[in-house]
This record gives sequence, structure tokens and C-alpha cells, in this order.
Amino acid sequence: MTYKLFLVEDEIITREGIRDAVDWAAAGYQFCGEAPDGEIALPLIRERRPDIVITDIKMPFMDGLQLCRILKETLPTTKIMILSGHDEFRYAQEALQIGVTEYLLKPIIAHDLLAALGKIASQIAEERQSRAHLETLQAQMSDHQPMLRERCLLDLVAGSSSATDFMEQARSLEIDLLAPWYQVLVLHVMPPHASALPLYAVCQQVDAIVGLILADSLSVVAFKHGLEDTILIIKGETRAEVAQRAAMLVAALNRQLAEQANWRASIGSGEPTERLSMIAQSFAQALIQINAGERSAEVGLDDQAQLHADPMIMKALAYIDANYADPAISLGQAAAQALLSPTYFSALFHREVGETFIDYLTKLRIRKAIELLRSTSLTASEIAYRIGYQNPRYFYSVFRKVVGQPPNEFRQRA
Repeated sequence: MTYKLFLVEDEIITREGIRDAVDWAAAGYQFCGEAPDGEIALPLIRERRPDIVITDIKMPFMDGLQLCRILKETLPTTKIMILSGHDEFRYAQEALQIGVTEYLLKPIIAHDLLAALGKIASQIAEERQSRAHLETLQAQMSDHQPMLRERCLLDLVAGSSSATDFMEQARSLEIDLLAPWYQVLVLHVMPPHASALPLYAVCQQVDAIVGLILADSLSVVAFKHGLEDTILIIKGETRAEVAQRAAMLVAALNRQLAEQANWRASIGSGEPTERLSMIAQSFAQALIQINAGERSAEVGLDDQAQLHADPMIMKALAYIDANYADPAISLGQAAAQALLSPTYFSALFHREVGETFIDYLTKLRIRKAIELLRSTSLTASEIAYRIGYQNPRYFYSVFRKVVGQPPNEFRQRA
């Protein structure tokens, strides 16, 4: 790597001696200019932007200290080496306080000059490497910010992060959610079996509709949960305001969705809440509405039959729905989210949901697997890992038991 170097020295013999005493190109430097004082040097330095400036301290018109102060403000990454005489030590001390990198005593010996320049070059190389690393990290953070934003919001609605933790993360991820009242809606896509469109194409259409309705709305924070669910957190000043916004949004979505013939979608609505920590409960209520609607369509139950489940079970359902892909998820963890003992939680879960924790988790995972089989080219083994199974063979067995055929055969028929 070559470093650009500029020399400022009022004594012409000293300046020419330094300039001609070193084979700059062979040493790894580009000698890009010289000047007899700071006043003449400053515009040249600004134009040529050297990596290193070597300057005498005592010069007419503009001395080295004045030049150093200006360069530190205008070209802060440029390194400065001061040349001083034995009787100018107090000037050298002041220069070091300004931020000069190195100083040498006159007379200048080529060997000492190159040794000092070598130290400066190493420092420049390290700083460039650090800046490049920081820029790479910033670019990666920028690329991953949508994913981190979604993860942060999912943790909030699942109840797996506290309000304090969420607010700290939200600040860095530019999530503007703070308000006196909140309400959660969940939009769930249900493509009919006869649809000619793959699931991902249907979900793209839904996302376009949601984006069109929300436009630049500042009162709704929308994000995806998997492929088929869109979560919308409505915020407002009063309970009545968020409830009215939710009703208007549901009506607008229903109008747009009713025009689509290739697929269906359902919307679950939670209750308004005053606290960030209670958003998880509003989310769970929205999920309960959707699940109750799907079950009533399948077995003819009253749509309202499951809308009043225990709040702790709602919270557990939200946690399961957000963390089903975690291989380590367990009944004990779900019980902890509901603040219940595992034994009592197991019985309460079965009573409220109508099936055991394992059955509910298994059906949820298999439903996600079906969506991935229909909408992606992932292998069955890759899908197994994505939905929380660490053993693909066990996943094949469970899938066949639930669906009635192996994953690959299901994909071919679908």
C-alpha cells in the first residue's frame, strides 16, 4: 500500500535534503508536494489530500502549529509529523497536545525519518482496516435490519421480551410504537385447495393490498409472521381511537379481500390495551379468533365458542405460535410464559384448546411444513430443520401420520 506524503519546510536546503534523500516510491510513499510555509501549503494539502504531512514548527506567515490546528479540523485522518530543533521542545509538546502523531529532532537522518514514517504507516493501515470492518458491520446491520426489526416485534407480541427490553431494541431499530393505547390485528391467508396460485404468490398479493391500504400510515406498525400471517399493531391516544381505527382497517381489508376469488383470508382482532406488556395478550386474542373461525368452518362450531379462552392460555398460544421453530420449545417453557406449573398448565391447555400441547405444536409445525412444501423448493430435510425438527426421519414419520402421505409425495400431488 502506498501512502501520499507532503512536506512543509521553510529552509530550502533542509526541504530539498529530505525530498531527495529518500527513494520514496521504493519505500512505499508517494511524494505529492512541498511548500515553504503553512500558508502556501494549506490549499495544496486540501487539494492533494495526503495521508501524511511532514512540517517544521517555526515558519514565517503560518507556522507549523497553526497548520496542525487547521488540518486536525479539516482533514482529521491525515497524520502529521513535526520537525523541531533542540530549543523548540515546548512547541513540540504543544504539537503533541494538538494531536500530532510523531516528531523528529533536527538534523533529520533518513533512517530515523523512515522509521518514524513506518510507525505512522502502520497506524494508518490499522485505522483503514478498522474503518473497513466498521463499514462492513454497518452494511450487514443495514441488510439485516428488517429481519432484526421483525424479530424484535415478534418477541413483543409473543410476550418473550419485557417492555424495557423492547424499548431499548426499538430505539436502535427505529421502531416507533410508543403510544397510550394499542390493539393487535392478525391477517391470516387461507388459500383454497383448488387455487392455481402458489402460496407465496397469494401472500405477495395480500402484502400489496395491506401496503396500499396502510400507505404512509403512522398509526399502524405492520410486520410479517411467517409466510401467511401479517400482524398489525394499531396505536392511538385513547381506547376509542384505536378501536375505531381497528374497525376501519378491518372493513377496508375485508372490502379488498372480498374481491379476490383465488383465496380466502381471515382477520383476528385482539382487545385494546394500555400497556406494551399486554400487547401479547391482544395478539393471543386475535389468534384465538382465527383458530376458532377455522375450527368452526371445519366442524360447524359456533364462531364465538373459543373467543373467551383463559388469558394465560392466550399468552401461551402466542408464545408457541412465535417459537414453534425452536427445537427446544417445551411444555415447561410454554407453562412458564403462562406463569403456571407444567401440570396445571397441561390440564388447562387441553381444556381450553381441545387438544394437548404436543398435538397443538405438531399440527402447527405440519401446517407450516405444508406451506413450505407448496411455496418453496426447499428439500423435506431443510423444511424439517426450519420448523423445529432436528431429525428429518422423525419429521417424515410425523408428517405421514398427520397428512397421510410422505412430504415429497404431498408436494408432487399439490
